[in-house]
Amino acid sequence: MNQLTQAVREQLSQLSSDDLRWLSGYLAGLADGKAQGGQAPVLAAPAAASRPLLVLYGSQTGNAEGVAKTFAEAAKAAGLSVTLASMAGFKAKKLSEAQDIALVVSTHGDGEAPDDAIALHELLGSKRAPDLSQTRFSVMALGDSSYPLFCQTGKDFDERLAAAGGERLLAIKEADVDFQANVQAWQDELLSALAAAVPQVQSAAEVSSTAVAQPTRANPLSAEVLAVQPLTIDAGHEVFHLELDVPSLSYQPGDALGIVVQQSDALVQAVLDATRLNADEIVSLDGKQLRLFDALKGKELTVLHPKTVAQLQLSEGEGQLPERIRTRSESLTAQQLVDALKPLAPRLYSIASSPNEAEGEVHLTVALVAFEAEGNARFGVASGLVSRLQAGDQVQVYVQPNNRFRLPDADKPMIMIGPGTGVAPFRAFMQEREATEAVGRNWLFFGSRNLRNDFLYQTEWQRWLNEGLLSKLSLAFSRDQQDKIYVQHRLQEQGADVWQWLNDGAYLYVCGDAERMAKDVHQALAGIIESHGNTDGETYLNDLRAQGRYLRDVY
Repeated sequence: MNQLTQAVREQLSQLSSDDLRWLSGYLAGLADGKAQGGQAPVLAAPAAASRPLLVLYGSQTGNAEGVAKTFAEAAKAAGLSVTLASMAGFKAKKLSEAQDIALVVSTHGDGEAPDDAIALHELLGSKRAPDLSQTRFSVMALGDSSYPLFCQTGKDFDERLAAAGGERLLAIKEADVDFQANVQAWQDELLSALAAAVPQVQSAAEVSSTAVAQPTRANPLSAEVLAVQPLTIDAGHEVFHLELDVPSLSYQPGDALGIVVQQSDALVQAVLDATRLNADEIVSLDGKQLRLFDALKGKELTVLHPKTVAQLQLSEGEGQLPERIRTRSESLTAQQLVDALKPLAPRLYSIASSPNEAEGEVHLTVALVAFEAEGNARFGVASGLVSRLQAGDQVQVYVQPNNRFRLPDADKPMIMIGPGTGVAPFRAFMQEREATEAVGRNWLFFGSRNLRNDFLYQTEWQRWLNEGLLSKLSLAFSRDQQDKIYVQHRLQEQGADVWQWLNDGAYLYVCGDAERMAKDVHQALAGIIESHGNTDGETYLNDLRAQGRYLRDVY
């Protein structure tokens, strides 16, 4: 090694990685200039390195994950050094090493943390919380204000990060189900705050937008209906199988499909009849002038928000807007009505097909929401639409990814618990396992009201069972005997085998109703673990969740 090389290496060893990157560019420019007979480039000081940014998310349905990914992309485009991570399995040490944190989290049910955020949520609220005195943070909280504890998980994280010594870059931002505008404002403010602290980072105004590769909630795909088939035969409990032509849509088993809906003309007219307002009256909505009839098409008239109920002084009880607004004693203007109503949110359905099996198609399993109010037939906005669809019709859709509800490795066993339409994603799972020739064992717990009417996809499950792809099938039809039997009862009956499957590395999946079924199933599983495993059930299930082996898609 000659003296020049030795001297250069000694000097280089004293430089940081950012200095070395800058120097490599300078030397390349110098070489180009000499080769072309030009001047050497002017030597400028390297820019200060940006503080690393951790974009951390906790998500139940995928909304928070989508927001986090969009922000991470914008932050990278602005020049930041970005790490994007789920809270699932996230270690406290990594949190204490973060300098800047952008945290996006949803609130599930009545103030509950989403499954992938539970462990970190509890850790930050305990004495084991890391020291974050060198960390700055900002929290974007997503929620549904129809629940009393709106955005509670986000508020918890904001308070606990501050209690651990963190400095707020921005005050917590909250967003309801129509979250796009609030999220965009948070993204712009946070990028501007980061740009002010680190000069080479571009502000939100300087970051150019990028093209969206896949359809989104704001820019859905128009999909053609291939078929709509009834899966049940009894009126009053109707379930439909919907097939859509989506040759350009990318999805995976476990994802959901969002249907962008509008209210039916009949329901809008019923509201107008009840309020005696003029359909052609012009109202202002999102900076645009619209006919009242058209404005109501995009408003929530079926699931009424508590604030809407209070503001419009609606009656308590069941029914959609037409029935409940009749009791209002004071007159109402068209603009007051529009201002009081929430925007109509898309409806999400678990995808019931695998792209490897149903190439170019997506399948859904949709239960019709139907009831009678004051002698009038009323329907759910999306399920009512599906029940009226015919082949050739168009539906506006987009994929809502659900990375917390994915198949395990091909050799791993799985236990699927999905009563009613909660069986939909498991049909997709089995199609995928069949198409990929996965060897892992599969066990389905399915339940509904009765065998004759409600065994959804019965011939497919029986074929998979006969062929050996489905190892076990446990059924619970609640009304086929005097004492009602539900899936949690079948789990308890099969407790020893369930425990053995868990010991063999099985993954647990639960899909369906969050209010009752998911809680009852969770309690049954905890009891099985305590009875057959002689260990604390809650701790065991939390460990499974942290390992990514206890996955729930509940609503």
